[in-house]
Amino acid sequence: MDNILTQQEAMLRSGQISEVEYSLKLKLEKGSQEYEGETTVRFLYSGGKKGKLKVDFVSKKIEILWLNGKEETNFEKKESALFLSGELLTDGKNELRIKYKNVFDHSGSGFHKFTDPSDKAEYMHTDFEPFEAHRLFPSFDQPDLKATYELEITGPSEWTYIHNTVPLSEETQGNYKNIRFNKTKKFSTYLFSLIVGPYAVWEDKAGNIPLRIFCRKSLAKYMDAENLFAITKEAFGFLQEYFGVPYPYGKYDQIFVPEFNMGAMENVGAVTFSESYIFRGPRIYSEYLNRANTVYHEMVHMWFGNLVTMKWWNDLWLNESFADYLSYYSMSKGKIFPDALEHFYVREEWAYREDQLSTTHPIAGKAENTLEAISNFDGISYSKGASVLRQLMYYVGEEKFRDAMRLYFKRYAEKNTVLNDFLSCMSETSGIDIRGWSKEWLETTGVNTLSPIRQNGRLFLSQGPSANNGLLRTHALQSTLFREKNGILEEVWKKRVLVKGKETLLEENYTEEADLLLLNTEDYAYAKTYLSKDSLPILKRSLHTLKDRFSRRVVWGSLWQMVRDAELSPKEFLELSLDQGLKEPDLSVRNSHILTKALTVIDNYIPETEKKTWSDKLNKIAKERSLLAENPEQEQILWFRILENTSKSSEQLSYLKELLDQKKSIPGIAMDQERRWVILSRLSAYGDPEASKRIEAELTKDNTDLGAKKAFLAKVSFPDQNSKREYWDRFLKPKEGDSTDFLRYGMRGFQWNHQKQILISFSDLFFYSVISVYETRDPHFASAFGHLMFPSFEPDRNLLKRTQDFLDKNKKLPELLKKDLQQQRDDIERTLKVLEKYKS
Repeated sequence: MDNILTQQEAMLRSGQISEVEYSLKLKLEKGSQEYEGETTVRFLYSGGKKGKLKVDFVSKKIEILWLNGKEETNFEKKESALFLSGELLTDGKNELRIKYKNVFDHSGSGFHKFTDPSDKAEYMHTDFEPFEAHRLFPSFDQPDLKATYELEITGPSEWTYIHNTVPLSEETQGNYKNIRFNKTKKFSTYLFSLIVGPYAVWEDKAGNIPLRIFCRKSLAKYMDAENLFAITKEAFGFLQEYFGVPYPYGKYDQIFVPEFNMGAMENVGAVTFSESYIFRGPRIYSEYLNRANTVYHEMVHMWFGNLVTMKWWNDLWLNESFADYLSYYSMSKGKIFPDALEHFYVREEWAYREDQLSTTHPIAGKAENTLEAISNFDGISYSKGASVLRQLMYYVGEEKFRDAMRLYFKRYAEKNTVLNDFLSCMSETSGIDIRGWSKEWLETTGVNTLSPIRQNGRLFLSQGPSANNGLLRTHALQSTLFREKNGILEEVWKKRVLVKGKETLLEENYTEEADLLLLNTEDYAYAKTYLSKDSLPILKRSLHTLKDRFSRRVVWGSLWQMVRDAELSPKEFLELSLDQGLKEPDLSVRNSHILTKALTVIDNYIPETEKKTWSDKLNKIAKERSLLAENPEQEQILWFRILENTSKSSEQLSYLKELLDQKKSIPGIAMDQERRWVILSRLSAYGDPEASKRIEAELTKDNTDLGAKKAFLAKVSFPDQNSKREYWDRFLKPKEGDSTDFLRYGMRGFQWNHQKQILISFSDLFFYSVISVYETRDPHFASAFGHLMFPSFEPDRNLLKRTQDFLDKNKKLPELLKKDLQQQRDDIERTLKVLEKYKS
């Protein structure tokens, strides 16, 4: 696979090339898997006629190439680039024009094409981050060669064409439409967008900014445009004033596109979203909040990432950490989701997990090439970076933090930046030299652990070093002391604490015993926090009496970290969850921190012999609670999900089947299409003899692409070794028309923990096949295969040894595979540590 750009190549090229402009002409035809293109690239060249100039380009066929007005055949073409001899170029202005044919992509990236099976409508979208723009047009595909773009497109007249700008002119002749779009502002190639198809559209305005929302026709009945517009307007209302820079790109489109690989993508003025955000039925509050957060996140990118862009992918955090934190922060200042920062606390668990893996990296990381850049789209660049920015804001103050960003945009608009550019702005506005903070937080790895200690009449806070590097850091945080009075936990004091070194004194001459010291209330610091073992009896009695919801979140978050670190028995966590956890009044807390975690504990952290007992307990509670007619809809959704997840015995599965056949019902729970597929997949996975017939019958009712994908998942779930082998072969050698997204659904159904005897033979096949998959398939498919097909159904010492031996033996693995396997190994190690410490 040579579809890679190295940082060295990019640096060389940006030293030779400047003032880039692209003009694109594209022709699209109905029913075709190919399209025609003609691209003109104008640029200034200062390479002194030495060596070769690399132009990134994947194409089926170059029909003719002109350089400075003359046809040129003396160029070298490789899979993902063409090379022009420096001798052919002119010092100063050059014009490269290429006429070509290309094929659509089906991986979700590049120029992806999808046909809706329900109405045969065709849809196309671009997705170019970090290195895919050259799949559509020849380009210098790197973030620091910003350019302008002029697009002209000809295609079927009934299709909608969406670009970064609005049309300049539009003509229809017969069945075809020709559109010329306005020239864009300067931005990086990965932010170019083109979305095509017979989309449904909704329109509104945020002040003087035109807003549009698009989705495909067959999903229009589910589109909640009013809610999405309200969120979009609130976001614009805050961010423009906060950043001190008006929205720079004129119009703002949000397009929900099929088979998207990520949550969303911040293309300039034309944000693309996964269709998973089109809710086809009622959802719980946190899911509505997460969708709103994605809307905010992409809008923050219009400034952080689009207006000012990192020079190279090693500074990805300059895009993602800011978008991740400021989206939650901005939401917390609005009226729709004022509790957003509590949900940011939930998201940080991603950072804590990844920062304790051997594959962790500094926030200001490295990316020697674009493939390595893909692996940096992780919990460190997003969630840890965001958490550290929250700490910085608390440290320097909200106004100075805001003023630093205003200075940053003013100074670097339409330019590219590196770490020091941001640090300089923050140092100037705060009056504090932030470089020391950067070295401590942005340029190191690992997470510290903070614990309350009561010893010799002193109450203090102990800081444990981050693993592997033994670093202690400076933390600014808030701590709160609660005392139990008449069975109720009441606040005694709340303090802002600056933590330095191993110990930080909180109180001298402290003799109280029945207290709960809660560290990092309101979550200003990036650190794991433990609870004192002495406080567990208090929590078992009175946790639900804590009035402050955020504090209850922090208690449960601390308990969860202790379970993962083998500092708290998983059984104690389950006992607390099924007692105090059920008294938790807030459904979002109960879902995120208690019931979801209880399921994870049952699946991973207790011995096999005890899984059934705990699963049955939770199933019984879910069944009983779900039949309470007075429950609000959100609570019913939650109990149904727990009920489905814990249904394993023949009696429990029979109950699901009766719900499916509507012989029984749960108050407030409609047996909609999504729930029907969920139950069918579980019945299939547990070998229901009617499963195959039921799946086919369901497919006739649900002739959508999602129906086909969920049916595939359900079929793959069936516990039959021969059919599993057929599906395995299909993943490796797809049938014509199998998209990455379709295959990903199938892989999700392949492994069920109770199918160990059937799955054991596939362990050998995984290690035999995986290198080839990562070397030959697109990164999104490869990573899905590496995560979903890894034999994690049996985390034992043998699998741990086998994974390590494979890593030791294969020294030149693809970087993405190496990282994925190291993470799998680390997860097994952690699981075994917990299991072995708390054996029954």
